[in-house]
Amino acid sequence: MSTVTFENIFHGDSAQVGKLRFNAAGFGWKAYESEENNPTTYSGHDVRHATWFRVARNFQLRLTMRQAEKPRITFDGFKRDDLDKLKRTLDEYFNIKLETRDASLKGWNWGKAQVSGNDIVFQVQGKTSFDIPLSLVGNSNIAGKNEVALEFNPPTPTVHDPKDLGKRPPDELVEMRFYVPGKSMKSKGSDAGSDGEETELDEDGNEISAADAFHNLIKEKADIGAVVGDSIVVFEDILVLTPRGRFSLEFYPDSLRLLGKSTDYRVPFTSIHRIFLLPKLDDIHVQLVLGLDPPIRQGATRYPFLVAQWPKDEEVDADEEIAKYPDLQRKYEAPTFQVISRVLKSLTGKKVTPPGSFRNAQGLNGIKANVKAVQGELYFLEKGLIFIAKQPILIDFSKTESISFSRVGGGIASARTFDMRVVSKTDAADHVFSAISKEEVTPISTFLQSKNVRLKNEMEEAVMDIDGPLSDDDEEMESIASEDEERGKKDKGKKVAKKAVDDDEDESEDEDFQGSSSDGGSPSESDSDDDDSGMASDASDPYMEELKRKTAAKRAKNKEASGSGSEEEKPKKKKAKKEE
Repeated sequence: MSTVTFENIFHGDSAQVGKLRFNAAGFGWKAYESEENNPTTYSGHDVRHATWFRVARNFQLRLTMRQAEKPRITFDGFKRDDLDKLKRTLDEYFNIKLETRDASLKGWNWGKAQVSGNDIVFQVQGKTSFDIPLSLVGNSNIAGKNEVALEFNPPTPTVHDPKDLGKRPPDELVEMRFYVPGKSMKSKGSDAGSDGEETELDEDGNEISAADAFHNLIKEKADIGAVVGDSIVVFEDILVLTPRGRFSLEFYPDSLRLLGKSTDYRVPFTSIHRIFLLPKLDDIHVQLVLGLDPPIRQGATRYPFLVAQWPKDEEVDADEEIAKYPDLQRKYEAPTFQVISRVLKSLTGKKVTPPGSFRNAQGLNGIKANVKAVQGELYFLEKGLIFIAKQPILIDFSKTESISFSRVGGGIASARTFDMRVVSKTDAADHVFSAISKEEVTPISTFLQSKNVRLKNEMEEAVMDIDGPLSDDDEEMESIASEDEERGKKDKGKKVAKKAVDDDEDESEDEDFQGSSSDGGSPSESDSDDDDSGMASDASDPYMEELKRKTAAKRAKNKEASGSGSEEEKPKKKKAKKEE
Protein backbone atom coordinates (compact mmCIF):
# COMPACT_ATOMS: atom_id res chain seq x y z
CA MET A 1 0.00 0.00 0.00
CA SER A 2 1.46 3.32 -1.05
CA THR A 3 1.91 6.02 1.57
CA VAL A 4 2.55 9.77 1.60
CA THR A 5 4.73 11.19 4.41
CA PHE A 6 5.21 14.75 5.68
CA GLU A 7 8.17 15.50 7.95
CA ASN A 8 8.59 17.96 10.87
CA ILE A 9 4.88 18.14 11.73
CA PHE A 10 3.36 19.13 15.12
CA HIS A 11 0.23 17.39 16.36
CA GLY A 12 -2.23 19.73 18.09
CA ASP A 13 -0.59 21.84 20.82
CA SER A 14 2.28 19.41 21.31
CA ALA A 15 5.81 20.82 21.33
CA GLN A 16 7.20 17.57 19.90
CA VAL A 17 7.98 17.20 16.20
CA GLY A 18 7.09 14.08 14.27
CA LYS A 19 6.05 12.70 10.93
CA LEU A 20 2.55 12.47 9.44
CA ARG A 21 1.78 9.55 7.12
CA PHE A 22 -1.30 9.01 4.91
CA ASN A 23 -2.56 5.86 3.19
CA ALA A 24 -5.87 4.69 1.77
CA ALA A 25 -7.11 3.38 5.17
CA GLY A 26 -6.33 6.42 7.24
CA PHE A 27 -3.45 8.48 8.65
CA GLY A 28 -1.21 8.54 11.71
CA TRP A 29 1.35 10.69 13.49
CA LYS A 30 4.42 9.64 15.49
CA ALA A 31 6.91 11.81 17.39
CA TYR A 32 10.60 11.48 16.56
CA GLU A 33 11.62 11.25 20.22
CA SER A 34 9.37 8.28 21.01
CA GLU A 35 9.99 5.78 18.23
CA GLU A 36 9.18 2.84 20.55
CA ASN A 37 5.61 4.06 21.12
CA ASN A 38 2.73 3.31 18.81
CA PRO A 39 1.65 6.16 16.51
CA THR A 40 -1.59 8.06 16.94
CA THR A 41 -3.85 6.83 14.15
CA TYR A 42 -7.21 7.92 12.70
CA SER A 43 -9.60 6.42 10.17
CA GLY A 44 -10.01 8.23 6.85
CA HIS A 45 -13.78 7.62 6.85
CA ASP A 46 -14.17 9.83 9.94
CA VAL A 47 -12.91 12.96 8.17
CA ARG A 48 -15.75 15.32 7.28
CA HIS A 49 -13.96 18.50 6.21
CA ALA A 50 -10.39 19.77 5.71
CA THR A 51 -9.07 23.35 5.87
CA TRP A 52 -5.67 24.89 5.09
CA PHE A 53 -4.93 27.78 7.44
CA ARG A 54 -2.02 30.12 8.17
CA VAL A 55 -0.86 29.89 11.81
CA ALA A 56 2.17 30.80 13.90
CA ARG A 57 3.95 27.52 13.13
CA ASN A 58 3.83 27.94 9.34
CA PHE A 59 0.64 26.35 7.90
CA GLN A 60 -1.97 24.15 9.55
CA LEU A 61 -4.11 21.27 8.32
CA ARG A 62 -7.40 21.36 10.22
CA LEU A 63 -9.56 18.25 9.95
CA THR A 64 -13.20 18.29 11.09
CA MET A 65 -14.12 14.81 12.35
CA ARG A 66 -17.45 13.03 12.72
CA GLN A 67 -16.88 11.93 16.34
CA ALA A 68 -18.35 14.17 19.03
CA GLU A 69 -15.49 13.44 21.44
CA LYS A 70 -12.87 14.60 18.89
CA PRO A 71 -14.59 17.20 16.71
CA ARG A 72 -11.35 18.67 15.36
CA ILE A 73 -7.76 17.53 14.76
CA THR A 74 -4.95 19.88 13.77
CA PHE A 75 -1.45 19.40 12.36
CA ASP A 76 1.00 22.34 12.19
CA GLY A 77 4.36 22.86 10.50
CA PHE A 78 3.49 22.44 6.83
CA LYS A 79 5.39 24.49 4.30
CA ARG A 80 3.71 26.54 1.58
CA ASP A 81 4.96 24.09 -1.07
CA ASP A 82 3.12 21.20 0.66
CA LEU A 83 -0.32 22.58 -0.30
CA ASP A 84 -0.60 20.92 -3.73
CA LYS A 85 0.75 17.61 -2.44
CA LEU A 86 -1.70 17.60 0.46
CA LYS A 87 -4.64 18.45 -1.83
CA ARG A 88 -3.93 15.48 -4.07
CA THR A 89 -3.46 13.12 -1.11
CA LEU A 90 -6.79 13.98 0.58
CA ASP A 91 -8.69 13.88 -2.70
CA GLU A 92 -7.21 10.54 -3.74
CA TYR A 93 -7.44 8.68 -0.44
CA PHE A 94 -10.52 10.16 1.29
CA ASN A 95 -12.34 12.06 -1.47
CA ILE A 96 -12.05 15.28 0.60
CA LYS A 97 -11.58 18.70 -0.97
CA LEU A 98 -9.07 20.87 0.88
CA GLU A 99 -10.42 24.37 1.49
CA THR A 100 -8.04 27.32 1.82
CA ARG A 101 -9.02 29.99 4.31
CA ASP A 102 -7.40 33.40 4.54
CA ALA A 103 -6.47 34.79 7.94
CA SER A 104 -6.81 38.42 8.97
CA LEU A 105 -3.45 39.94 9.81
CA LYS A 106 -4.66 43.46 10.68
CA GLY A 107 -4.47 42.93 14.43
CA TRP A 108 -7.79 44.66 15.10
CA ASN A 109 -9.70 43.81 18.26
CA TRP A 110 -13.10 44.71 16.81
CA GLY A 111 -14.97 42.67 14.29
CA LYS A 112 -17.79 40.15 14.14
CA ALA A 113 -18.14 37.14 16.47
CA GLN A 114 -20.39 34.31 15.46
CA VAL A 115 -20.91 30.62 16.14
CA SER A 116 -19.99 28.54 13.11
CA GLY A 117 -20.41 24.81 13.53
CA ASN A 118 -18.46 23.76 16.61
CA ASP A 119 -16.36 26.94 16.78
CA ILE A 120 -16.65 30.57 17.83
CA VAL A 121 -15.22 32.50 14.89
CA PHE A 122 -14.04 36.11 15.20
CA GLN A 123 -13.79 37.77 11.78
CA VAL A 124 -12.30 41.09 10.73
CA GLN A 125 -13.53 42.36 7.35
CA GLY A 126 -14.70 38.90 6.36
CA LYS A 127 -11.42 37.15 7.21
CA THR A 128 -10.90 34.91 10.24
CA SER A 129 -8.81 36.50 12.98
CA PHE A 130 -9.11 33.57 15.41
CA ASP A 131 -11.52 30.81 16.33
CA ILE A 132 -12.16 28.86 19.53
CA PRO A 133 -13.63 25.35 19.78
CA LEU A 134 -16.87 25.36 21.74
CA SER A 135 -15.73 22.20 23.52
CA LEU A 136 -13.18 24.32 25.43
CA VAL A 137 -15.82 26.76 26.76
CA GLY A 138 -16.62 25.85 30.34
CA ASN A 139 -18.94 28.71 31.23
CA SER A 140 -20.54 31.88 29.86
CA ASN A 141 -21.71 34.85 31.95
CA ILE A 142 -23.07 38.33 31.35
CA ALA A 143 -20.41 40.62 32.87
CA GLY A 144 -21.89 44.09 32.83
CA LYS A 145 -24.57 45.40 30.52
CA ASN A 146 -22.98 44.53 27.17
CA GLU A 147 -20.15 42.12 28.03
CA VAL A 148 -20.07 38.35 27.61
CA ALA A 149 -17.38 36.59 29.65
CA LEU A 150 -16.28 33.13 28.47
CA GLU A 151 -14.43 30.84 30.87
CA PHE A 152 -12.45 27.93 29.45
CA ASN A 153 -11.92 24.43 30.73
CA PRO A 154 -8.36 23.47 31.63
CA PRO A 155 -6.75 21.99 28.53
CA THR A 156 -6.01 18.28 28.32
CA PRO A 157 -3.17 18.13 25.81
CA THR A 158 -2.32 14.95 23.97
CA VAL A 159 0.55 13.29 25.83
CA HIS A 160 2.89 11.36 23.58
CA ASP A 161 5.68 10.92 26.08
CA PRO A 162 4.97 9.03 29.35
CA LYS A 163 7.29 11.46 31.15
CA ASP A 164 4.86 14.29 30.41
CA LEU A 165 1.89 12.45 31.90
CA GLY A 166 0.08 14.63 34.45
CA LYS A 167 1.91 17.82 33.50
CA ARG A 168 -0.07 20.92 32.64
CA PRO A 169 1.02 23.39 29.97
CA PRO A 170 2.79 26.50 31.27
CA ASP A 171 0.35 28.93 29.60
CA GLU A 172 -3.42 28.62 29.54
CA LEU A 173 -6.24 30.74 28.18
CA VAL A 174 -8.67 30.95 31.09
CA GLU A 175 -11.04 33.80 30.17
CA MET A 176 -12.06 36.00 27.25
CA ARG A 177 -14.55 38.88 27.15
CA PHE A 178 -16.56 40.18 24.22
CA TYR A 179 -18.15 43.62 24.20
CA VAL A 180 -21.38 43.24 22.20
CA PRO A 181 -23.32 46.54 21.98
CA GLY A 182 -26.80 47.18 20.67
CA LYS A 183 -29.95 45.11 20.36
CA SER A 184 -30.33 41.67 18.89
CA MET A 185 -31.64 41.86 15.32
CA LYS A 186 -33.32 39.19 13.22
CA SER A 187 -34.47 39.08 9.62
CA LYS A 188 -38.06 40.08 8.96
CA GLY A 189 -40.39 37.35 7.90
CA SER A 190 -41.74 37.08 4.37
CA ASP A 191 -45.17 38.13 5.61
CA ALA A 192 -43.80 41.58 6.44
CA GLY A 193 -43.63 42.35 2.75
CA SER A 194 -40.25 44.04 2.89
CA ASP A 195 -36.61 43.11 3.38
CA GLY A 196 -34.48 44.19 6.34
CA GLU A 197 -34.13 43.41 10.04
CA GLU A 198 -36.16 43.96 13.17
CA THR A 199 -35.43 43.87 16.89
CA GLU A 200 -35.69 40.41 18.44
CA LEU A 201 -38.16 40.06 21.33
CA ASP A 202 -38.37 37.50 24.13
CA GLU A 203 -41.49 35.65 25.29
CA ASP A 204 -42.64 38.62 27.37
CA GLY A 205 -42.26 41.06 24.48
CA ASN A 206 -39.09 42.69 25.81
CA GLU A 207 -36.20 43.57 23.55
CA ILE A 208 -33.19 41.24 23.73
CA SER A 209 -29.75 42.82 23.80
CA ALA A 210 -27.08 41.55 21.43
CA ALA A 211 -24.97 40.45 24.42
CA ASP A 212 -27.81 38.30 25.81
CA ALA A 213 -28.44 36.74 22.41
CA PHE A 214 -24.74 35.89 21.99
CA HIS A 215 -24.60 34.51 25.53
CA ASN A 216 -27.67 32.32 25.02
CA LEU A 217 -26.35 31.01 21.70
CA ILE A 218 -23.05 29.96 23.27
CA LYS A 219 -24.79 28.25 26.18
CA GLU A 220 -26.94 26.36 23.71
CA LYS A 221 -24.08 25.26 21.46
CA ALA A 222 -21.32 24.74 24.00
CA ASP A 223 -20.93 22.05 26.65
CA ILE A 224 -22.94 24.05 29.22
CA GLY A 225 -26.18 23.45 31.09
CA ALA A 226 -28.67 21.02 29.66
CA VAL A 227 -26.31 19.95 26.88
CA VAL A 228 -24.12 18.01 29.36
CA GLY A 229 -27.06 15.72 30.15
CA ASP A 230 -29.80 15.42 32.73
CA SER A 231 -28.92 16.37 36.28
CA ILE A 232 -28.69 13.65 38.92
CA VAL A 233 -30.01 15.72 41.83
CA VAL A 234 -30.65 19.44 42.43
CA PHE A 235 -30.49 21.33 45.73
CA GLU A 236 -32.28 24.66 45.61
CA ASP A 237 -31.48 27.98 47.31
CA ILE A 238 -28.14 27.10 48.90
CA LEU A 239 -26.23 29.87 50.71
CA VAL A 240 -22.68 30.02 49.34
CA LEU A 241 -20.24 32.22 51.27
CA THR A 242 -17.41 32.05 48.69
CA PRO A 243 -18.23 33.29 46.08
CA ARG A 244 -21.07 34.97 47.96
CA GLY A 245 -24.64 34.46 46.82
CA ARG A 246 -27.50 31.99 46.73
CA PHE A 247 -27.19 29.24 44.14
CA SER A 248 -28.85 26.06 43.03
CA LEU A 249 -26.45 23.12 43.19
CA GLU A 250 -27.01 20.82 40.21
CA PHE A 251 -25.09 17.55 40.19
CA TYR A 252 -24.22 15.95 36.84
CA PRO A 253 -22.28 12.72 36.21
CA ASP A 254 -18.97 14.57 35.76
CA SER A 255 -19.49 18.10 37.07
CA LEU A 256 -21.16 20.38 39.61
CA ARG A 257 -23.08 23.42 38.40
CA LEU A 258 -23.77 26.52 40.54
CA LEU A 259 -26.66 28.39 39.00
CA GLY A 260 -27.38 31.88 40.38
CA LYS A 261 -29.37 34.89 39.28
CA SER A 262 -26.56 36.51 37.31
CA THR A 263 -23.71 33.99 37.43
CA ASP A 264 -23.31 30.41 36.42
CA TYR A 265 -20.32 28.27 37.44
CA ARG A 266 -19.50 24.80 36.22
CA VAL A 267 -17.00 22.87 38.35
CA PRO A 268 -15.67 19.59 36.89
CA PHE A 269 -15.24 16.88 39.49
CA THR A 270 -11.62 16.49 38.35
CA SER A 271 -10.87 19.98 39.69
CA ILE A 272 -12.17 19.16 43.21
CA HIS A 273 -9.16 17.87 45.17
CA ARG A 274 -10.20 18.42 48.82
CA ILE A 275 -13.57 18.28 50.66
CA PHE A 276 -14.01 19.50 54.26
CA LEU A 277 -17.11 19.32 56.46
CA LEU A 278 -16.68 21.67 59.45
CA PRO A 279 -19.14 22.85 62.13
CA LYS A 280 -19.19 26.60 62.75
CA LEU A 281 -18.29 27.98 66.16
CA ASP A 282 -21.85 29.24 66.67
CA ASP A 283 -22.89 25.58 67.01
CA ILE A 284 -25.84 26.28 64.69
CA HIS A 285 -24.44 25.99 61.14
CA VAL A 286 -22.25 23.53 59.23
CA GLN A 287 -19.84 24.52 56.45
CA LEU A 288 -18.85 22.51 53.38
CA VAL A 289 -15.51 23.57 51.88
CA LEU A 290 -14.33 22.42 48.43
CA GLY A 291 -10.71 22.92 47.40
CA LEU A 292 -10.53 23.64 43.65
CA ASP A 293 -7.60 23.36 41.25
CA PRO A 294 -7.86 25.14 38.89
CA PRO A 295 -9.99 27.68 40.80
CA ILE A 296 -13.20 29.18 39.49
CA ARG A 297 -12.97 32.80 38.36
CA GLN A 298 -15.17 35.85 38.38
CA GLY A 299 -13.46 38.59 36.43
CA ALA A 300 -9.98 39.03 37.88
CA THR A 301 -10.92 37.30 41.16
CA ARG A 302 -9.89 33.69 41.68
CA TYR A 303 -11.74 31.41 44.09
CA PRO A 304 -9.57 28.39 45.00
CA PHE A 305 -12.15 27.39 47.63
CA LEU A 306 -15.91 27.08 47.51
CA VAL A 307 -17.66 27.48 50.91
CA ALA A 308 -21.34 26.64 51.45
CA GLN A 309 -23.31 26.80 54.71
CA TRP A 310 -26.46 25.18 56.13
CA PRO A 311 -28.22 25.13 59.51
CA LYS A 312 -27.60 21.89 61.38
CA ASP A 313 -31.27 21.04 61.69
CA GLU A 314 -32.20 21.77 58.05
CA GLU A 315 -33.38 18.58 56.34
CA VAL A 316 -33.92 17.73 52.69
CA ASP A 317 -35.61 14.95 50.72
CA ALA A 318 -33.57 13.59 47.79
CA ASP A 319 -35.02 10.78 45.70
CA GLU A 320 -33.98 11.44 42.11
CA GLU A 321 -31.41 9.65 39.97
CA ILE A 322 -28.93 9.02 42.80
CA ALA A 323 -30.04 5.39 43.02
CA LYS A 324 -27.88 4.67 39.94
CA TYR A 325 -24.78 4.81 42.13
CA PRO A 326 -24.11 1.76 44.33
CA ASP A 327 -23.05 3.63 47.49
CA LEU A 328 -26.04 5.99 47.48
CA GLN A 329 -29.53 5.30 48.74
CA ARG A 330 -32.61 5.74 46.65
CA LYS A 331 -34.18 8.21 49.06
CA TYR A 332 -32.70 10.47 51.73
CA GLU A 333 -34.46 12.16 54.61
CA ALA A 334 -31.54 13.62 56.51
CA PRO A 335 -29.85 16.96 57.22
CA THR A 336 -28.89 18.79 54.04
CA PHE A 337 -25.16 18.87 54.75
CA GLN A 338 -25.06 15.08 55.21
CA VAL A 339 -26.88 14.37 51.95
CA ILE A 340 -24.74 16.77 49.88
CA SER A 341 -21.47 15.51 51.38
CA ARG A 342 -22.45 11.89 50.64
CA VAL A 343 -23.38 12.74 47.06
CA LEU A 344 -20.09 14.59 46.57
CA LYS A 345 -18.08 11.74 48.04
CA SER A 346 -19.75 9.22 45.73
CA LEU A 347 -19.50 11.27 42.52
CA THR A 348 -15.98 12.65 43.00
CA GLY A 349 -14.40 9.68 44.74
CA LYS A 350 -12.75 12.07 47.24
CA LYS A 351 -12.68 11.64 51.00
CA VAL A 352 -14.69 14.09 53.13
CA THR A 353 -12.36 15.45 55.85
CA PRO A 354 -14.00 16.12 59.25
CA PRO A 355 -12.53 18.40 61.95
CA GLY A 356 -9.61 17.04 63.96
CA SER A 357 -9.52 15.94 67.58
CA PHE A 358 -8.68 19.49 68.73
CA ARG A 359 -11.03 21.10 71.27
CA ASN A 360 -10.74 24.68 72.43
CA ALA A 361 -11.34 25.96 75.98
CA GLN A 362 -15.12 25.82 75.40
CA GLY A 363 -15.02 22.33 73.87
CA LEU A 364 -15.54 23.44 70.24
CA ASN A 365 -13.57 22.30 67.16
CA GLY A 366 -12.00 25.65 66.24
CA ILE A 367 -11.04 29.09 67.48
CA LYS A 368 -11.66 32.66 66.38
CA ALA A 369 -8.70 34.46 64.84
CA ASN A 370 -7.80 37.31 62.51
CA VAL A 371 -5.58 37.48 59.46
CA LYS A 372 -4.66 41.14 59.15
CA ALA A 373 -8.05 42.90 59.34
CA VAL A 374 -10.12 39.86 58.29
CA GLN A 375 -11.87 37.91 61.04
CA GLY A 376 -12.50 34.22 60.55
CA GLU A 377 -12.45 30.77 62.13
CA LEU A 378 -9.32 28.64 62.44
CA TYR A 379 -9.69 24.84 62.51
CA PHE A 380 -6.99 22.36 63.51
CA LEU A 381 -7.20 19.26 61.32
CA GLU A 382 -5.33 16.02 61.76
CA LYS A 383 -2.84 16.95 59.01
CA GLY A 384 -3.02 20.73 58.84
CA LEU A 385 -4.82 24.00 59.51
CA ILE A 386 -7.63 25.69 57.61
CA PHE A 387 -8.74 29.28 58.12
CA ILE A 388 -12.29 29.95 56.92
CA ALA A 389 -12.94 33.53 55.79
CA LYS A 390 -13.73 35.27 52.51
CA GLN A 391 -10.56 33.72 51.06
CA PRO A 392 -9.79 30.51 53.02
CA ILE A 393 -6.21 29.47 53.80
CA LEU A 394 -5.09 25.82 53.92
CA ILE A 395 -1.77 24.88 55.59
CA ASP A 396 -0.33 21.35 55.73
CA PHE A 397 1.76 20.30 58.72
CA SER A 398 4.14 18.50 56.35
CA LYS A 399 5.01 21.86 54.76
CA THR A 400 5.30 23.74 58.08
CA GLU A 401 8.73 24.60 59.51
CA SER A 402 7.56 25.82 62.93
CA ILE A 403 4.75 27.58 64.81
CA SER A 404 5.44 30.29 67.39
CA PHE A 405 3.28 32.15 69.93
CA SER A 406 3.96 35.79 70.72
CA ARG A 407 2.39 38.93 72.20
CA VAL A 408 2.74 41.99 70.00
CA GLY A 409 2.33 45.51 71.37
CA GLY A 410 1.35 46.45 74.91
CA GLY A 411 -1.63 47.24 77.04
CA ILE A 412 -4.58 45.23 78.24
CA ALA A 413 -5.55 43.95 74.76
CA SER A 414 -2.20 42.21 74.18
CA ALA A 415 -2.33 40.67 77.67
CA ARG A 416 -5.61 38.93 76.81
CA THR A 417 -4.70 37.76 73.28
CA PHE A 418 -1.68 36.42 71.43
CA ASP A 419 -0.47 35.90 67.85
CA MET A 420 0.37 32.59 66.20
CA ARG A 421 2.95 32.67 63.40
CA VAL A 422 3.19 29.72 61.00
CA VAL A 423 6.56 29.50 59.24
CA SER A 424 6.33 27.57 55.97
CA LYS A 425 9.04 25.45 54.36
CA THR A 426 8.01 26.39 50.83
CA ASP A 427 6.27 29.80 50.91
CA ALA A 428 8.35 32.94 51.33
CA ALA A 429 5.68 34.69 53.41
CA ASP A 430 4.57 33.47 56.83
CA HIS A 431 0.95 33.20 57.95
CA VAL A 432 0.14 35.20 61.10
CA PHE A 433 -3.10 34.56 62.99
CA SER A 434 -3.76 37.31 65.54
CA ALA A 435 -6.27 38.19 68.28
CA ILE A 436 -6.43 34.61 69.62
CA SER A 437 -7.71 34.33 73.17
CA LYS A 438 -4.95 33.65 75.72
CA GLU A 439 -6.86 30.73 77.21
CA GLU A 440 -6.32 28.79 73.96
CA VAL A 441 -2.54 28.52 74.44
CA THR A 442 -2.68 25.24 76.36
CA PRO A 443 -5.17 23.40 74.04
CA ILE A 444 -3.27 24.51 70.93
CA SER A 445 0.14 23.57 72.37
CA THR A 446 -1.10 20.15 73.46
CA PHE A 447 -2.61 19.40 70.06
CA LEU A 448 0.38 20.60 68.00
CA GLN A 449 2.84 18.69 70.17
CA SER A 450 0.84 15.52 69.53
CA LYS A 451 1.35 16.16 65.79
CA ASN A 452 5.13 16.63 66.22
CA VAL A 453 5.04 20.25 65.11
CA ARG A 454 7.91 22.45 66.28
CA LEU A 455 6.63 25.03 68.79
CA LYS A 456 8.16 28.19 70.21
CA ASN A 457 6.42 30.12 72.97
CA GLU A 458 7.86 33.63 72.99
CA MET A 459 5.37 34.81 75.63
CA GLU A 460 6.99 32.90 78.53
CA GLU A 461 10.03 35.21 78.63
CA ALA A 462 7.84 38.26 79.20
CA VAL A 463 5.21 36.66 81.45
CA MET A 464 7.34 34.42 83.69
CA ASP A 465 10.28 36.83 84.37
CA ILE A 466 9.55 37.35 88.09
CA ASP A 467 13.15 37.61 89.38
CA GLY A 468 13.97 40.44 86.98
CA PRO A 469 12.92 44.10 87.12
CA LEU A 470 9.51 45.16 88.35
CA SER A 471 6.61 44.24 86.10
CA ASP A 472 4.21 46.77 84.68
CA ASP A 473 1.77 46.18 87.56
CA ASP A 474 4.46 46.71 90.23
CA GLU A 475 5.70 49.90 88.59
CA GLU A 476 2.14 51.19 88.36
CA MET A 477 1.58 50.35 92.05
CA GLU A 478 4.81 52.09 93.04
CA SER A 479 3.98 55.23 91.06
CA ILE A 480 0.53 55.40 92.64
CA ALA A 481 2.04 55.05 96.11
CA SER A 482 4.53 57.88 95.48
CA GLU A 483 1.75 60.08 94.15
CA ASP A 484 -0.35 59.41 97.26
CA GLU A 485 2.63 60.21 99.47
CA GLU A 486 3.23 63.54 97.71
CA ARG A 487 -0.45 64.38 97.92
CA GLY A 488 -0.36 63.67 101.68
CA LYS A 489 2.62 65.96 102.15
CA LYS A 490 0.88 68.79 100.29
CA ASP A 491 -2.26 68.39 102.39
CA LYS A 492 -0.15 68.38 105.55
CA GLY A 493 1.63 71.59 104.47
CA LYS A 494 -1.69 73.30 103.87
CA LYS A 495 -2.92 72.29 107.32
CA VAL A 496 0.30 73.55 108.97
CA ALA A 497 0.02 76.94 107.24
CA LYS A 498 -3.60 77.26 108.29
CA LYS A 499 -2.73 76.34 111.87
CA ALA A 500 0.05 79.00 111.97
CA VAL A 501 -2.39 81.73 110.93
CA ASP A 502 -5.29 80.76 113.16
CA ASP A 503 -3.42 79.92 116.36
CA ASP A 504 -2.28 82.75 118.72
CA GLU A 505 0.49 80.79 120.36
CA ASP A 506 4.13 82.02 120.60
CA GLU A 507 6.89 81.46 118.05
CA SER A 508 8.66 78.82 120.12
CA GLU A 509 5.63 76.59 119.98
CA ASP A 510 5.61 76.96 116.18
CA GLU A 511 9.29 75.98 116.05
CA ASP A 512 8.65 72.96 118.22
CA PHE A 513 5.78 71.93 115.91
CA GLN A 514 7.94 72.31 112.84
CA GLY A 515 10.84 70.47 114.37
CA SER A 516 8.73 67.55 115.45
CA SER A 517 7.30 67.23 111.96
CA SER A 518 10.73 66.81 110.37
CA ASP A 519 12.71 65.07 113.06
CA GLY A 520 14.70 62.15 111.72
CA GLY A 521 12.42 61.71 108.77
CA SER A 522 9.97 59.78 110.95
CA PRO A 523 6.27 60.41 110.40
CA SER A 524 4.50 62.66 112.88
CA GLU A 525 1.27 61.94 114.66
CA SER A 526 -0.62 64.14 112.24
CA ASP A 527 0.90 62.22 109.29
CA SER A 528 -0.22 58.94 110.74
CA ASP A 529 -3.69 60.27 111.36
CA ASP A 530 -3.98 61.63 107.83
CA ASP A 531 -2.66 58.46 106.23
CA ASP A 532 -4.81 56.20 108.33
CA SER A 533 -7.92 58.22 107.62
CA GLY A 534 -7.14 58.21 103.91
CA MET A 535 -6.67 54.44 103.84
CA ALA A 536 -9.71 53.80 106.00
CA SER A 537 -11.97 55.32 103.39
CA ASP A 538 -10.85 52.69 100.88
CA ALA A 539 -10.36 49.81 103.27
CA SER A 540 -12.95 47.75 101.49
CA ASP A 541 -11.09 48.03 98.17
CA PRO A 542 -8.68 45.05 97.66
CA TYR A 543 -6.51 47.15 95.37
CA MET A 544 -6.10 49.86 98.04
CA GLU A 545 -5.37 47.23 100.69
CA GLU A 546 -2.54 45.92 98.55
CA LEU A 547 -1.34 49.47 97.98
CA LYS A 548 -1.44 50.15 101.74
CA ARG A 549 0.54 47.00 102.46
CA LYS A 550 3.25 47.83 99.95
CA THR A 551 3.46 51.46 101.08
CA ALA A 552 3.81 50.41 104.74
CA ALA A 553 6.50 47.90 103.81
CA LYS A 554 8.43 50.56 101.92
CA ARG A 555 8.21 53.06 104.79
CA ALA A 556 9.35 50.42 107.27
CA LYS A 557 12.30 49.70 105.04
CA ASN A 558 13.18 53.40 104.82
CA LYS A 559 12.83 53.79 108.60
CA GLU A 560 15.13 50.86 109.19
CA ALA A 561 17.65 52.30 106.75
CA SER A 562 17.51 55.73 108.45
CA GLY A 563 17.80 54.15 111.89
CA SER A 564 20.88 52.17 110.98
CA GLY A 565 22.44 55.31 109.51
CA SER A 566 21.98 57.29 112.77
CA GLU A 567 23.54 54.51 114.83
CA GLU A 568 26.59 54.51 112.59
CA GLU A 569 26.99 58.28 112.86
CA LYS A 570 26.93 58.43 116.70
CA PRO A 571 30.01 56.25 117.27
CA LYS A 572 31.91 58.23 114.69
CA LYS A 573 31.18 61.53 116.51
CA LYS A 574 32.25 60.11 119.89
CA LYS A 575 35.48 58.78 118.49
CA ALA A 576 36.33 62.11 116.95
CA LYS A 577 35.77 63.88 120.32
CA LYS A 578 38.08 61.45 122.11
CA GLU A 579 40.87 62.05 119.65
CA GLU A 580 40.60 65.78 120.20
